[in-house]
Amino acid sequence: MDKDTVLREKLATSTRIVAMQGLIGVFGHVSAYDPGSKRVFLSPGMGADRSTTKPDDIFVLDLSGKILKAGEGEVPIEWPIHTTLHAARSNALAVAHLHSPYATLFTIADRPFRPVTLQGALFAEGIPLYREANLVKTPEQGRQLAEAIGDQRAVLMRGHGAVVVGLDLEEVLFCALVLEDDACKTVQAAVLGNVGTISLEECRAFDAETGLQRRSHRVWQYLAGLEARWDRQMSSGKIPLFP
Repeated sequence: MDKDTVLREKLATSTRIVAMQGLIGVFGHVSAYDPGSKRVFLSPGMGADRSTTKPDDIFVLDLSGKILKAGEGEVPIEWPIHTTLHAARSNALAVAHLHSPYATLFTIADRPFRPVTLQGALFAEGIPLYREANLVKTPEQGRQLAEAIGDQRAVLMRGHGAVVVGLDLEEVLFCALVLEDDACKTVQAAVLGNVGTISLEECRAFDAETGLQRRSHRVWQYLAGLEARWDRQMSSGKIPLFP
Protein backbone atom coordinates (compact mmCIF):
# COMPACT_ATOMS: atom_id res chain seq x y z
CA MET A 1 0.00 0.00 0.00
CA ASP A 2 1.47 3.38 -1.00
CA LYS A 3 2.05 6.18 1.51
CA ASP A 4 -0.79 8.36 0.19
CA THR A 5 -3.30 5.55 0.67
CA VAL A 6 -2.05 4.85 4.18
CA LEU A 7 -2.31 8.52 5.18
CA ARG A 8 -5.79 8.85 3.69
CA GLU A 9 -7.07 5.78 5.51
CA LYS A 10 -5.47 6.75 8.82
CA LEU A 11 -6.73 10.34 8.58
CA ALA A 12 -10.25 9.15 7.80
CA THR A 13 -10.11 6.82 10.81
CA SER A 14 -8.73 9.60 13.02
CA THR A 15 -11.52 11.96 11.95
CA ARG A 16 -14.18 9.38 12.75
CA ILE A 17 -12.63 8.71 16.17
CA VAL A 18 -12.45 12.38 17.22
CA ALA A 19 -16.06 12.76 16.09
CA MET A 20 -17.03 9.67 18.11
CA GLN A 21 -15.25 11.17 21.14
CA GLY A 22 -17.12 14.47 20.76
CA LEU A 23 -14.02 16.54 20.01
CA ILE A 24 -15.36 17.77 16.65
CA GLY A 25 -18.86 18.05 15.21
CA VAL A 26 -20.12 20.49 12.62
CA PHE A 27 -16.82 22.34 13.11
CA GLY A 28 -13.27 21.06 13.45
CA HIS A 29 -10.82 19.18 11.24
CA VAL A 30 -7.69 17.04 11.29
CA SER A 31 -4.68 16.88 8.98
CA ALA A 32 -1.54 14.88 8.29
CA TYR A 33 1.56 16.00 6.42
CA ASP A 34 3.90 14.10 4.14
CA PRO A 35 7.25 15.94 4.26
CA GLY A 36 8.53 13.94 1.28
CA SER A 37 5.90 15.19 -1.16
CA LYS A 38 5.14 18.33 0.89
CA ARG A 39 1.45 17.58 0.67
CA VAL A 40 -1.18 18.20 3.32
CA PHE A 41 -4.01 15.69 3.77
CA LEU A 42 -7.02 17.41 5.32
CA SER A 43 -10.42 16.17 6.49
CA PRO A 44 -13.57 17.84 5.08
CA GLY A 45 -14.93 21.18 6.26
CA MET A 46 -18.18 22.41 7.78
CA GLY A 47 -21.28 20.40 7.03
CA ALA A 48 -19.60 17.07 6.34
CA ASP A 49 -20.49 14.16 8.61
CA ARG A 50 -17.14 13.56 10.33
CA SER A 51 -18.37 10.31 11.85
CA THR A 52 -18.56 8.70 8.40
CA THR A 53 -15.40 10.17 6.83
CA LYS A 54 -13.86 7.91 4.19
CA PRO A 55 -10.44 8.05 2.47
CA ASP A 56 -12.00 9.50 -0.70
CA ASP A 57 -13.44 12.39 1.35
CA ILE A 58 -9.95 13.69 2.19
CA PHE A 59 -8.61 16.85 0.54
CA VAL A 60 -5.00 17.12 -0.61
CA LEU A 61 -3.35 20.57 -0.56
CA ASP A 62 0.11 21.98 -1.06
CA LEU A 63 1.62 24.23 1.60
CA SER A 64 0.26 27.34 -0.11
CA GLY A 65 -3.29 26.03 0.26
CA LYS A 66 -3.79 25.08 -3.39
CA ILE A 67 -6.14 22.11 -3.69
CA LEU A 68 -4.39 19.27 -5.50
CA LYS A 69 -7.24 16.83 -5.05
CA ALA A 70 -10.72 17.70 -3.88
CA GLY A 71 -12.47 15.62 -1.27
CA GLU A 72 -16.12 15.44 -0.34
CA GLY A 73 -17.95 18.72 0.32
CA GLU A 74 -15.93 21.86 1.02
CA VAL A 75 -12.34 22.35 2.10
CA PRO A 76 -12.18 23.78 5.66
CA ILE A 77 -12.15 27.57 5.63
CA GLU A 78 -9.42 27.46 8.29
CA TRP A 79 -7.00 25.42 6.17
CA PRO A 80 -4.17 27.92 7.01
CA ILE A 81 -4.09 26.46 10.54
CA HIS A 82 -2.79 23.25 9.04
CA THR A 83 -0.58 24.43 6.20
CA THR A 84 1.20 27.00 8.38
CA LEU A 85 1.91 24.67 11.28
CA HIS A 86 3.05 21.84 9.01
CA ALA A 87 5.45 24.24 7.29
CA ALA A 88 6.70 25.84 10.51
CA ARG A 89 7.42 22.78 12.64
CA SER A 90 9.14 19.55 11.70
CA ASN A 91 7.42 17.83 14.64
CA ALA A 92 3.93 18.88 13.50
CA LEU A 93 3.25 16.04 11.09
CA ALA A 94 -0.32 15.91 12.36
CA VAL A 95 -2.60 18.76 13.43
CA ALA A 96 -6.10 18.80 14.91
CA HIS A 97 -8.33 21.84 15.22
CA LEU A 98 -10.94 21.00 17.84
CA HIS A 99 -14.07 22.49 19.34
CA SER A 100 -14.03 20.14 22.32
CA PRO A 101 -16.55 21.35 24.92
CA TYR A 102 -14.49 21.51 28.12
CA ALA A 103 -11.18 22.69 26.64
CA THR A 104 -13.09 25.49 24.88
CA LEU A 105 -14.26 26.76 28.28
CA PHE A 106 -10.64 27.72 28.98
CA THR A 107 -10.75 29.99 25.92
CA ILE A 108 -13.67 31.85 27.52
CA ALA A 109 -13.03 31.91 31.27
CA ASP A 110 -10.33 34.17 32.67
CA ARG A 111 -8.46 31.17 34.02
CA PRO A 112 -5.21 29.68 32.67
CA PHE A 113 -5.11 25.98 31.91
CA ARG A 114 -3.01 23.94 34.35
CA PRO A 115 -2.71 20.12 34.42
CA VAL A 116 -4.68 18.37 37.15
CA THR A 117 -3.84 14.72 36.33
CA LEU A 118 -0.59 12.87 35.74
CA GLN A 119 -1.40 12.38 32.06
CA GLY A 120 -2.04 16.11 31.90
CA ALA A 121 1.67 16.56 32.64
CA LEU A 122 2.01 16.57 28.84
CA PHE A 123 0.97 20.22 29.21
CA ALA A 124 3.35 20.93 32.10
CA GLU A 125 3.87 24.59 31.23
CA GLY A 126 0.22 25.27 30.58
CA ILE A 127 -1.22 26.09 27.17
CA PRO A 128 -0.73 29.46 25.45
CA LEU A 129 -3.73 31.50 24.30
CA TYR A 130 -4.17 32.83 20.77
CA ARG A 131 -5.97 36.07 21.59
CA GLU A 132 -7.45 37.00 18.22
CA ALA A 133 -11.20 36.40 18.38
CA ASN A 134 -11.45 35.47 14.72
CA LEU A 135 -11.23 32.53 12.36
CA VAL A 136 -7.82 31.66 10.94
CA LYS A 137 -8.62 32.14 7.24
CA THR A 138 -5.40 33.61 5.84
CA PRO A 139 -1.73 32.56 5.82
CA GLU A 140 -0.91 35.66 7.87
CA GLN A 141 -3.40 34.64 10.56
CA GLY A 142 -1.90 31.16 10.38
CA ARG A 143 1.54 32.62 11.07
CA GLN A 144 0.16 34.53 14.06
CA LEU A 145 -1.27 31.29 15.40
CA ALA A 146 2.07 29.54 14.84
CA GLU A 147 3.79 32.30 16.81
CA ALA A 148 1.27 31.89 19.63
CA ILE A 149 1.81 28.14 19.94
CA GLY A 150 5.59 28.45 19.63
CA ASP A 151 7.15 25.08 20.44
CA GLN A 152 4.25 23.96 22.63
CA ARG A 153 2.04 20.97 21.98
CA ALA A 154 -1.24 22.91 21.92
CA VAL A 155 -2.75 26.36 21.78
CA LEU A 156 -6.14 27.63 22.94
CA MET A 157 -8.03 30.03 20.64
CA ARG A 158 -10.01 32.72 22.45
CA GLY A 159 -13.74 32.14 22.24
CA HIS A 160 -13.17 29.43 19.66
CA GLY A 161 -11.44 26.10 20.34
CA ALA A 162 -8.01 24.53 20.40
CA VAL A 163 -5.24 23.26 18.14
CA VAL A 164 -3.08 20.24 18.99
CA VAL A 165 0.03 19.14 17.08
CA GLY A 166 2.08 15.96 17.16
CA LEU A 167 4.50 13.64 15.42
CA ASP A 168 1.67 11.54 14.02
CA LEU A 169 -2.10 11.16 14.14
CA GLU A 170 -1.86 8.72 17.04
CA GLU A 171 -0.01 11.27 19.17
CA VAL A 172 -2.37 14.10 18.28
CA LEU A 173 -5.40 11.97 19.15
CA PHE A 174 -3.95 10.96 22.51
CA CYS A 175 -2.95 14.51 23.45
CA ALA A 176 -6.33 15.89 22.36
CA LEU A 177 -8.08 13.34 24.56
CA VAL A 178 -5.83 14.16 27.52
CA LEU A 179 -6.44 17.89 27.07
CA GLU A 180 -10.22 17.46 27.04
CA ASP A 181 -10.14 15.02 29.97
CA ASP A 182 -8.03 17.38 32.10
CA ALA A 183 -10.26 20.33 31.23
CA CYS A 184 -13.37 18.30 32.09
CA LYS A 185 -11.96 17.14 35.43
CA THR A 186 -10.95 20.71 36.30
CA VAL A 187 -14.48 21.99 35.69
CA GLN A 188 -16.07 19.11 37.60
CA ALA A 189 -13.67 19.35 40.54
CA ALA A 190 -14.35 23.09 40.88
CA VAL A 191 -17.83 22.19 42.13
CA LEU A 192 -16.21 20.51 45.14
CA GLY A 193 -13.89 23.37 46.02
CA ASN A 194 -10.47 24.72 45.11
CA VAL A 195 -8.85 22.77 42.30
CA GLY A 196 -5.42 21.30 42.95
CA THR A 197 -2.99 21.22 40.04
CA ILE A 198 0.13 19.20 39.21
CA SER A 199 3.11 21.53 39.64
CA LEU A 200 5.76 22.05 37.00
CA GLU A 201 8.27 20.16 39.15
CA GLU A 202 5.85 17.26 39.60
CA CYS A 203 5.13 17.21 35.87
CA ARG A 204 8.82 17.05 35.07
CA ALA A 205 9.33 14.26 37.60
CA PHE A 206 6.49 12.25 36.05
CA ASP A 207 8.01 12.80 32.58
CA ALA A 208 4.91 12.26 30.46
CA GLU A 209 6.97 12.57 27.27
CA THR A 210 8.78 9.30 27.93
CA GLY A 211 6.88 6.50 26.28
CA LEU A 212 4.39 8.92 24.70
CA GLN A 213 4.55 7.23 21.32
CA ARG A 214 3.97 3.82 22.90
CA ARG A 215 1.01 5.04 24.94
CA SER A 216 -0.54 7.00 22.09
CA HIS A 217 -0.28 4.07 19.68
CA ARG A 218 -1.90 1.73 22.22
CA VAL A 219 -4.78 4.18 22.69
CA TRP A 220 -5.10 4.44 18.91
CA GLN A 221 -5.34 0.66 18.55
CA TYR A 222 -8.04 0.51 21.21
CA LEU A 223 -10.14 3.35 19.78
CA ALA A 224 -9.68 2.30 16.16
CA GLY A 225 -10.93 -1.16 17.09
CA LEU A 226 -13.86 0.35 18.99
CA GLU A 227 -14.70 2.59 16.05
CA ALA A 228 -14.53 -0.33 13.60
CA ARG A 229 -16.91 -2.37 15.75
CA TRP A 230 -19.26 0.60 16.01
CA ASP A 231 -19.22 0.93 12.20
CA ARG A 232 -20.04 -2.74 11.71
CA GLN A 233 -22.81 -2.63 14.30
CA MET A 234 -24.35 0.45 12.73
CA SER A 235 -24.26 -1.26 9.34
CA SER A 236 -26.09 -4.26 10.78
CA GLY A 237 -28.69 -2.08 12.48
CA LYS A 238 -27.48 -2.80 16.03
CA ILE A 239 -27.11 0.02 18.55
CA PRO A 240 -23.60 -0.01 20.06
CA LEU A 241 -23.06 0.24 23.80
CA PHE A 242 -19.81 1.79 25.01
CA PRO A 243 -18.40 1.26 28.50
